[in-house]
Amino acid sequence: MISIVLSGLLVGICFDFYRMLRWHLGLTKIQTFLGDLLFSVAALGIIFYFAQKANYLEFRFYLFLGSLLGLLLYIAIFSRYVKKFFDVLFRLIRYVSQFIRKLIQAFLRGVYIGIAGMMRIPYGILRWLGMLLYRIGEAISRNTLIKKSK
Repeated sequence: MISIVLSGLLVGICFDFYRMLRWHLGLTKIQTFLGDLLFSVAALGIIFYFAQKANYLEFRFYLFLGSLLGLLLYIAIFSRYVKKFFDVLFRLIRYVSQFIRKLIQAFLRGVYIGIAGMMRIPYGILRWLGMLLYRIGEAISRNTLIKKSK
């Protein structure tokens, strides 16, 4: 009977995990539907596993009563603490992921600034040579026009 009550407790933990995850991610209706299906499969798997351990899958009324009792105990006693834990956990994950993203952005920005700084010298030389060739071509074409007009 203890393992059956434990299955209800674990289903409650999975439910609060899914509920807090859905709240933090802000899922759409289709994603919520798919998540509900996934949660239902997980809950069924948990109850199936513990029912198999308890009485080799002989479906009796006390299996459902024990699971319901475990779920009700979980909701009455542990739910608010587990929700707070998952809330803190998801906030921590969000904070760490934002920190890592900002760190990567800063690194890539530094690489970009470094490459741009190193390319200033060759680009400046090429720009100067391009302008020099343009002015030489301009002078040559001006001289040829002056000679033709005389």
